[in-house]
Amino acid sequence: MEVALLDAAAAQVQAEAWTEAKLLAEEAVHRIWDRLHLGKWSEVDVVWRKRFATACHLLAQCQVATTTDVAGAISTLDTGLLMAGPYGSVLHELMELLLEQVPEPTTPFDCGIKRHCFHPTYEHVALYPIPGCATGIECIDPPPLSVFHDTYMRPRRPVVIRGAMTHWPAMGGHRSWANLDYLKRVAGMRTVPIEIGSSYLDDDWSQTLMPLSQFIDEHVTTTSAAKGYLAQHALFEQIPQLRRDICIPDYCALSDDCTDEDDDEVVVNAWFGPANTISPLHFDPAHNLLCQVVGRKYLRLYAPTQSHEMYPVEGLLQNTSQVKVEAVDHEAFPSFGSAPYIECTLHPGDMLYLPPRFWHFVQALDVSFSVSCWYAQPKS
Repeated sequence: MEVALLDAAAAQVQAEAWTEAKLLAEEAVHRIWDRLHLGKWSEVDVVWRKRFATACHLLAQCQVATTTDVAGAISTLDTGLLMAGPYGSVLHELMELLLEQVPEPTTPFDCGIKRHCFHPTYEHVALYPIPGCATGIECIDPPPLSVFHDTYMRPRRPVVIRGAMTHWPAMGGHRSWANLDYLKRVAGMRTVPIEIGSSYLDDDWSQTLMPLSQFIDEHVTTTSAAKGYLAQHALFEQIPQLRRDICIPDYCALSDDCTDEDDDEVVVNAWFGPANTISPLHFDPAHNLLCQVVGRKYLRLYAPTQSHEMYPVEGLLQNTSQVKVEAVDHEAFPSFGSAPYIECTLHPGDMLYLPPRFWHFVQALDVSFSVSCWYAQPKS
């Protein structure tokens, strides 16, 4: 049924019968959307993601042709990109054409950085200290690849690398991400997924879609009762203009004896939000370089050997601790308070190497924009 709808919509688009094509494309989008939300996302056949991209591409063409609704068409294409992911390449060309039709804002371009949010210092801020348990993470200048590999990556030793991002356009100048006006101009109309709530473990946590400019206005530059966070999103796959503002660290080309030789992909995600956004204590499976572009973040790390003291959640979230670092229940989790940890404050331009399976808690101290680069995933 869905394939027939797509074929019929494509035929009507070819014939420029836009009203009929729009009705068919809308029905195809709705039907395939329902297909995508049956069962677990990880088990969805990629063919449905490709078909959803095709349906959104057809619908966006119809929206522009019938109503000149460029904003609506951009939103449709973004929905397709969000759901199709790497299978939505067909959408990028039309997106670029539509973005060229969006008029430039008439307000002056403010190149100034809001100093109260983005003034860099190197002072360490130790949150929620546990006496006798904390040690600072080593901070170094950018090492040669061989030194990084042998001294830090192979022995799985966390380290903060300072000064390795100075060449990123996002770090300063007219493409600085500290300038929220720049982010709005480049990507303000783009629809992005936003987490609402303090933590994905909380009952009131939810997700929603909204334009990036709305997210900035409602959650970043103003205080909102419900905290919003653009977290672990493939933003640079969705918006190539922002991808040009960063560089994949050379260290991501390295591997070790435990790496899956067939997996050389670097998974790059964005983390953008107001002060006090939190990622609860958890671990990730891959090597990670967390690159701090805007603002500061506090991180606390526990070694994989201390997993039994982290009280993992049972079931699908077993990589996440039940313990709230910001409000520890010592009666429920008695061993946690004696577990040694290492910590750091990331400043703009800092890059933290996080080895696989290191438990880590993250809290933004300011308005913050970070880029995570997962690489060299160990063999399962």
